[in-house]
Amino acid sequence: MHDAPVNGGGRAKVIAAYLAIYIIWGSTYLAISISIETLPMFFASAARFFTAGLALVIYSSCGGASRPTRANIAIAAKSGFLSFFVSFALLAWAERILPSSVAALIVSIEPACFVIFDWIFFHGPRPSGRIAAAQAIGFIGCAVLILAGGTDESLAGVSRARYTVSAAAVIVCGFAWVYGSLLSSKSRDSHGDSAMASGLQMLLGGTFFIIASVIRWEIPNIANGSAESWAATAYLITFGSILAYSSYIYLLRREPSSRVATHTFVNPIVAVALGWAVAGERVTRHTALSAALIVISVVLTVYSTPPDPRN
Repeated sequence: MHDAPVNGGGRAKVIAAYLAIYIIWGSTYLAISISIETLPMFFASAARFFTAGLALVIYSSCGGASRPTRANIAIAAKSGFLSFFVSFALLAWAERILPSSVAALIVSIEPACFVIFDWIFFHGPRPSGRIAAAQAIGFIGCAVLILAGGTDESLAGVSRARYTVSAAAVIVCGFAWVYGSLLSSKSRDSHGDSAMASGLQMLLGGTFFIIASVIRWEIPNIANGSAESWAATAYLITFGSILAYSSYIYLLRREPSSRVATHTFVNPIVAVALGWAVAGERVTRHTALSAALIVISVVLTVYSTPPDPRN
């Protein structure tokens, strides 16, 4: 029912998919911050996900994908609400306070969340003592970022309370993303075609954003959007959503989830580099220490996790 397993000839496609989630997703943190500089937050996300989702649904339908069933739509609505509406609404809200590089570092605890959530909610293997230690290191890294809020020059003018709440929102964002991703990849009710499954999730997630945008009456503020914000939104639609997320779903159906989560090795590095080079974000001592702890945690988590026999 689901896409066929990868054979030798498909290895290049798998490698390309990994490169997409490694590099492109690392750049989306900065793109989100640019997008919401002048565009309303919910509208920007609605434009991104609804447009990308609609394009993928049309593409997969023209390619011969079967028509979604009610069960397919129901599971896509659940995962789309969590992985897109909840996750990206919190991330966009938090990035109005946090530097994009800091947000990326906090999100990089996802591999630990994958292990824990897969075990608790989806009957996956129980984490070993080594994995538990790795997770503890990662959360210490996040604590360094949160407790250091407002003490670095790059965060001057931001109160500790606002910084802490924003950082906590990014942690919850990661929880929602992981649970929604596992729900989509593990459920038998997910559509068998990865492009259709991705499109449905984004289309429905975008619909939630449209509703929120209308409730907040953001439409009158769209005219204030700068060329840079519109360009960043277009980048998020084509590369961040259509290309990278489709690659992500493709990989989750063929590779162990812990291996797919290795995109968090590279995403923070890309985000920190772009934040420094493009947005002038400083790499503070707290950011450097946190990055080191979180990367160690991710490495230990991934290489201490046995292959999932269900994948």
